Amino acid sequence: MMFLKELIQKPTHLKRKVNYPILGLLVATFILLVVVGFLTYLNYNREENLLKDHLKRQGLTLIRALEAGARTGMMGMHWGNSQLETLFSETAKGPNIDRILLVDEKRQIIIDSNPTLSNWYPENFAGPTQNDGTVTLIFKKTSGENIYRIIRHFIPLSYGQSMSMMGAWMQRFRRSDLSSGRYFIVLDLKMQEYQAAQAEDVRLAVLYGLILFIIGSASLYFLFLAQNYYMINRALKTMESYTQNVVESMPNGLISLDKEGHIKTINRNAIRLLKLDGEAVKGHLLHEVLPKCRLPEAIHSETDILQQQVECHLKDGSTIPLSTTWSRLRDETGEIIGWVVILRDLRDIRSLEKQIQRSERLASLGRMAAGIAHEIRNPLGTIKGFGQYFRNKFPEGSEDRNYATVLVNEVDRLNRVIQDLLNFAKPQEPKLAPVDLQELIMHAIKLVKPDLQAKKIKVIQSFNTNKSKIIMADADMLTQVFLNLFLNAVDAMEENGSLEITIKEDKEILTVIIRDSGSGIPKENLSRIFDPFFTSKKDGTGLGLAIVHRIMESHQGEITVNSQPGKGTTFFLNFRR
Repeated sequence: MMFLKELIQKPTHLKRKVNYPILGLLVATFILLVVVGFLTYLNYNREENLLKDHLKRQGLTLIRALEAGARTGMMGMHWGNSQLETLFSETAKGPNIDRILLVDEKRQIIIDSNPTLSNWYPENFAGPTQNDGTVTLIFKKTSGENIYRIIRHFIPLSYGQSMSMMGAWMQRFRRSDLSSGRYFIVLDLKMQEYQAAQAEDVRLAVLYGLILFIIGSASLYFLFLAQNYYMINRALKTMESYTQNVVESMPNGLISLDKEGHIKTINRNAIRLLKLDGEAVKGHLLHEVLPKCRLPEAIHSETDILQQQVECHLKDGSTIPLSTTWSRLRDETGEIIGWVVILRDLRDIRSLEKQIQRSERLASLGRMAAGIAHEIRNPLGTIKGFGQYFRNKFPEGSEDRNYATVLVNEVDRLNRVIQDLLNFAKPQEPKLAPVDLQELIMHAIKLVKPDLQAKKIKVIQSFNTNKSKIIMADADMLTQVFLNLFLNAVDAMEENGSLEITIKEDKEILTVIIRDSGSGIPKENLSRIFDPFFTSKKDGTGLGLAIVHRIMESHQGEITVNSQPGKGTTFFLNFRR
């Protein structure tokens, strides 16, 4: 979980990749909100101006209608004050009309369409400066109602018409102060319907803005969800890839099982180790896939970790020693969901154990041989001296002289065996120096050339003699190694055999392969050929290959053998550069 948390917190390249759309969406949402707000403001002002213009046109139309009615009544029917008051009152009954007044320039009411209302708000009066001028303004009544007021000169008759008719009209009024001056018509229009429509537009604009905000917020939220999903998905994929690489890179085999024992995952080392058919084993029971492996019944065990070493018999007939570690898997609730099985190949460990046992056995044997050789060597010198003395005492060709000669020769042979024992028991430390391995092999071949020619054995050299193969080694000790191997090969072959020598190079390893066409080594003897005193030759001491093995160990090298009876023997010598 910590790894997943780190992956979610630290994928800066992922964050950088997905933050650009979020930043773009935020900027786009902000710009869109600003644009919508600005357009709403412009639309509000435009509608307000249209409202004022509409009210003004409506008011001017009503004023012209009043002037036309007054003109008609004055010219044709000789109207007086009462007829004009009736005209104003009836006209004021129209929709959205609050009040119609006729006032003089002293703000005295001449005609009032609604005399019951005392306050006509004279403070909101400003007469136009020109005869055809119009003054418009908006004010609020004490009741809180907004009124659109239009003020205009009241001129029912044009100046070109008879002024005497105007004067006669004025005389019909019953007030003495109306004989002269200018008059204004004041038209108050109600704004409730227009303001209601305007408020509805504002509400719609707010609603649209709110919807846009909700959509933008939802889009942002879902984009954040998409971002988190993308990051978590990438983190999970990265973790899965990382875990898969770790599992596949493990030097050991790993198998995961469900709680019934079915194989869920298996890495390539387990497939290689158990020689299975890759993905085809998934879903099968482990005990069905490996029926001949004595695997522990860990599934039915109560312990969380179980370790056991088993011998596993594979389908190809081979057997490998395995160390198995079973670990129980649990989910977050503690419920068992399966097992993880780790398989360790014990072949190398068993081989090392055998080498250690062999080294300990050889060391003990060497110490015993050295003690025996020391005890035997001294009396052998005396025996050889007496043998030479008696040989010289007897005449040439006599039987006694021949017996004495045999005695001296056998003592010399025993001395050689004893010297081999001492060399094996107390191996010399190699004097390392740069050595050309090819030259060393060619020199050893020259030393055994008479033996090769005696049996007409053909030597095949599979390496480039013009290219040196330099290693750090003791030339004398390696010469002894190759001499022993070459002489053993000659002894194992009949006439017209072949001895093939190959050198293979690697970055750190040089491998010398010596292959003969001899009789081969029986399978039961292969594991014992490097043991001291083991030999199949009648006159052999059994120390040659033991010394070869000891010399290779002292050079940090390795020697292995592969042989089949009747098909020859092959030795592999690995040297570090």
